[in-house]
Amino acid sequence: MSAIFRAEATGYWLRIRQFTPNVRKLILSNVTRAFAWGITSTILNIYLLILGYSNAFLGVLMSLNAFSMAISSIAAGTYASRVGPKYSIIVGLLTSAICGFTRVVFPFPDVLMITAVLAGLGAALINVSYGPLMTRSCTAYERTHAFGTSHSLTILSSFFSNTLAGFLPGVIALFLGIPFGSALALQLALLAHVIPLALSIIPMFTIHELEAPASNPMNEIQSELTPVQRNAVRKIALKFGIVNLLIGLGAGFVIPYLSIFFWEFYNLPLPIIGLVQGLGSLSVAIGTFLSPVLSTRIGKVKTVLFSQALSLPFLLFIATIINPYIAIASYVLRVVLMNAGGPVDRTLRMELTPEHWRPNMEAVTSFAWNFPWAFSTLVTGPLFDLELYLVPFWFTLTSYSAATVFYAAFFWKIEESQRKFTVNRNKNDMGQE
Repeated sequence: MSAIFRAEATGYWLRIRQFTPNVRKLILSNVTRAFAWGITSTILNIYLLILGYSNAFLGVLMSLNAFSMAISSIAAGTYASRVGPKYSIIVGLLTSAICGFTRVVFPFPDVLMITAVLAGLGAALINVSYGPLMTRSCTAYERTHAFGTSHSLTILSSFFSNTLAGFLPGVIALFLGIPFGSALALQLALLAHVIPLALSIIPMFTIHELEAPASNPMNEIQSELTPVQRNAVRKIALKFGIVNLLIGLGAGFVIPYLSIFFWEFYNLPLPIIGLVQGLGSLSVAIGTFLSPVLSTRIGKVKTVLFSQALSLPFLLFIATIINPYIAIASYVLRVVLMNAGGPVDRTLRMELTPEHWRPNMEAVTSFAWNFPWAFSTLVTGPLFDLELYLVPFWFTLTSYSAATVFYAAFFWKIEESQRKFTVNRNKNDMGQE
């Protein structure tokens, strides 16, 4: 067992060492942006509740953001294909930084709604561009590990910022001599997220978009899947779209409201909420570091399926066992399992898509994720106002279960068939030579 572990660790480290400068800069930018996101995900909604806004209004804001991401995703995919993913990400980061600053300094209803829409546009530009640029910047040999390392370090960054965000308002209140839990303390803590968000833009300017990685033909044969034929792109996009629609629908019911759930239902203090979300992020980081290793042994599709399926019982525990310790443990375990296959799924999606169509594929999946998310966030806010805190978890459980079934139906055999196609093609090419 120890020999296997050493071999896997050595192989993982070798792949990381082969990352191109572009990959490293992309990861640095994403990690810095994730630190900013971790602060807002912990305390933004609580800050708005303290200002007097209702859960229903927060649902409207999150719905506007998701609608904006969904609707603008298709246009963002076209824009990224024309100007290149690098500049698309830069524009998205600039938009996000401006919106992040504006909504914290001017938390008025109209401003919050406008910045929610514009922030959705910025996020759409980033989302549809990151995967294609990462895929282009590394070979198939280290691609799954590149996505996995990026996702893991991103989540690890969120862990630190989640934890920091829980304590930061109290530290600011103590330093300035203002009441703990006051709106001003949370506002000043939220302003801190603008700094890493702005810093995340810097590495993007140094990326050489046309730089291609050196390839190893033998490793390519072992690792890469052949993209589907041009006439099958729409069909494969539809399949990924259906799965993401179901996952986005389920996620929208609970993910944006988790800090409120622990704040209102279990009456946990803000530092504990930050620590809980930080533990969830740390768990995901560990899981996504391990998922590329698992995918090389059992395949990408099975890795995604097993991680998603194993997460479902923990949603059931949250919805049925009324105990804060069980809820926290179930939340952490559910997060790590549900998200562990994310980088593997993205790698599969990018490898199956011809390069020219990759921004459009990301646009389709982003639209499919965010459009139903926009509807489900509208449902949970009023339910929380009625103190029906557990009902949304049942909706999420149903939606995630359906997504897992569809993923198995659509992709169980596709990895094997595409790999056989690759091998046969290479044999034919060698025979012609």
